[in-house]
Amino acid sequence: MATKKSNDFGLDNPAFQETKDDVDLKKIDKQFSTKIEIEEGDQSQDRAQWGNGLEFLMSCIAMSVGLGNIWRFPFTAYENGGGAFLIPYIIVLLLIGRPIYYMEMALGQFSSRGNVKVFEALAPALKGIGYGQLIGTICVATYYCSLMAITIFYLANSFTSELPWSTCKSEWAEDLELNGITCIPSVNKGNGTTHGNSKGSSELWFTKEVLKEIPSIEDGIGLPEWRLTLCLLAAWIITFVVSRRGVQSSGKAAYFLALFPYVVMIALLIRAATLDGAAEGILFFYRPEWSKLLSADVWYAAVTQCFFSLNVGFGSITMYSSYNNFEHNINR
Repeated sequence: MATKKSNDFGLDNPAFQETKDDVDLKKIDKQFSTKIEIEEGDQSQDRAQWGNGLEFLMSCIAMSVGLGNIWRFPFTAYENGGGAFLIPYIIVLLLIGRPIYYMEMALGQFSSRGNVKVFEALAPALKGIGYGQLIGTICVATYYCSLMAITIFYLANSFTSELPWSTCKSEWAEDLELNGITCIPSVNKGNGTTHGNSKGSSELWFTKEVLKEIPSIEDGIGLPEWRLTLCLLAAWIITFVVSRRGVQSSGKAAYFLALFPYVVMIALLIRAATLDGAAEGILFFYRPEWSKLLSADVWYAAVTQCFFSLNVGFGSITMYSSYNNFEHNINR
């Protein structure tokens, strides 16, 4: 009886040898994989990019230097210890805010994807975080446009020969008398006497002429104020014009959006510093209350303000940096 050689069951056995069909399948698979890699490379190259690195930098500045710093930061600092608030704010900024800012920027530039696809690439289950950031950004955009509508309304009224909020209006008299409120003209230099029920004409003009507040909503909220409606439409039109071509149009607008707030803040600083009692007011504002540093609410306010100012957690930074060149230096 003939015996089989041991190497008949080894790797030289015909059953283990590569056939012509196997070679053809490998060639097809290699060609298909190469095609996919080329297509993916073309897709990444087709993604729009900033005109230059300065546009990206200006866009980041414009995103951080806005209403959140102009009106929210001073109020938050005043409510949480004045100058002492700067200590927890700077600590949170260095240890939490900037590292997260850098991480989001690195993720966007490395992946060249928006925030939704970045989280989907990390893990499909995290895709919901990207959509949550998108919803949050939409919410912020809607109420910011409402604030800008009020800003546009004030801008239009500021071109009058006499500012409408500088004096008390005669049509307010009956309502103010019923509520026991005394109107103090904003042009008053402080020579008049005030009491607990006094309100400035600027505050009353905002509530009665701009917002048209009503004491109750039992009879409904009424029709929209047509002037504010037009201002809101103008705010949305400006937003559309700036962003309609993506980074190609918003990058150009960033030069104005980043630098103009500094012009406004410098002008306001010069004007405020030249008013009577400006020095006392600045000292009162920045007078530190060291005891508040032991309050958890102050540190919570510092975290909130830091995230609000840097705009971290909303996906905007990831989206901005995704339009960078892969070799762009974001360490700056």
